[in-house]
Amino acid sequence: MLTLIVFIPLIAALALLFVNKDDAGTIRNVSVGGAALTFLLSLALLLRFDSSVQGMQFSETLPWVPALHINYQIGIDGISLWLVVLTTFISLIAVCFSLDRQVGFRNFMALLLALETGTLGVFVALDMILFYVFWELMLVPTYFLIGIWGEGKRIYATTKFVLYTLVGSLLMLLAIIWLGLIHLEATHELSFDIQVLSHMKIDPADQVWLFLFFMSAFAIKIPIFPLHSWLPHAYISSPIPVLLLLTGAMSKAGAYGIIRFCLPLFPDAVDKFGLVIAFGASAGIVYGAWIALAQRDLKALVAYSSISHLGFIALGIFALNSEGIEGSVLQMVNHGIIASALFIIVGILEKRMNSRNLDDFRGLGKAMPLLYGMFMLITLAALGLPGLNGFVGEFLILMGVWTSLLLADLSAVYVLMAGLAIVFASIYMLYMFQGAMQEKNDQIPEGLTDINSQEFGLLLPACILVVLIGLYPKPFIAKVTPSVETILTVEKTLNLHAGEGKGGQH
Repeated sequence: MLTLIVFIPLIAALALLFVNKDDAGTIRNVSVGGAALTFLLSLALLLRFDSSVQGMQFSETLPWVPALHINYQIGIDGISLWLVVLTTFISLIAVCFSLDRQVGFRNFMALLLALETGTLGVFVALDMILFYVFWELMLVPTYFLIGIWGEGKRIYATTKFVLYTLVGSLLMLLAIIWLGLIHLEATHELSFDIQVLSHMKIDPADQVWLFLFFMSAFAIKIPIFPLHSWLPHAYISSPIPVLLLLTGAMSKAGAYGIIRFCLPLFPDAVDKFGLVIAFGASAGIVYGAWIALAQRDLKALVAYSSISHLGFIALGIFALNSEGIEGSVLQMVNHGIIASALFIIVGILEKRMNSRNLDDFRGLGKAMPLLYGMFMLITLAALGLPGLNGFVGEFLILMGVWTSLLLADLSAVYVLMAGLAIVFASIYMLYMFQGAMQEKNDQIPEGLTDINSQEFGLLLPACILVVLIGLYPKPFIAKVTPSVETILTVEKTLNLHAGEGKGGQH
């Protein structure tokens, strides 16, 4: 089943290449059918997942390059489960949002589906070489989607995004090969199996370099300040459907990589650099929120707010306790839902008004009452209102940081910085919502219509999930907890400093 989930979008993408580029009906059917089937299978996976089991489920292994012990090896645990479901959900939304596209419709949809396969592959790969292949597969469709169908300085944005990502990726590839050679030297057997390598003792000096190589790729992808500068350009230049996958799913690949690789493989290096990286994450939280306050372009405003919210996720991971990491995983899902809904709303407003500048709006709620209500709900979730999903993730992360032994020296500072960013978020989100929807405007364009049934259908699932997760997060967290405990157990067991100097607990 897991293989089908990963490759159905790619099969649909390849099938589109044999469809006449002018046959819009068939293109729509194949694209929506592939994305919808993938989403339904991911829901079946969710229902069959056993929360009481620690370790990987639905594992599949096939020899790929036997001479080098490289295998097609995939599986999921509670951490990757939600990211797989999130990716298939957002991909379906992105495909449906693209159905009225005119220029290069067939190729656009094919690349969008290929991007879904690359992202899903990252979350299920258990062989490091396979992980790297999927990691690079995410980059190729994104390059063409932004470079061809983007707007503004799309070539500059694409080039910057690719250069940043490639540098990190190449360093990660070197680290993967280095890890394989370390295992070969220790056991006389080459292996790239993540589960095997995560139980291998690595010299602390080697850990430092390996951690930095992996972390460079993951920190760029999240991104963590100061490696964030590619994000605003890429986000502003991206078409909205691409942006949904970029912010909703791809940005989570870096955070996932830190949890899956860095914590269990390099515990000494995590202890060594944890405070510094947490400071970068906290600085990004404040910086993104502060810059968002000054934006008039709604797409830029949401892009900078994403830098801030993604910083929360990175900070929670380096709290290195169950509250922090569980909060980060939940916040990955929350951010994917909220940010995607906000970008859809920006896209709807741009279609109606032919502008994204906040100065051109004002008072639209009078003509668009349905959008007004949905926009208000998503806005309140984004600023962390209790009872909605944004609050739950942020609260768990702040609790994790406050009680973290790794961050104990500066935990109060980090919590204060994050709290300041929450205040800023309340200002810029209400500023955006009130500026667009509530202020008096006697010059609302004639014929301005509320959202149609298709647009309502795209936003409704996000609105439901915002409330559902906010009121009852237990089922979401329960599936994550065993996997987080396993990661922390491996990290604690292999890290001699953690066992001796920290009372056996982070």
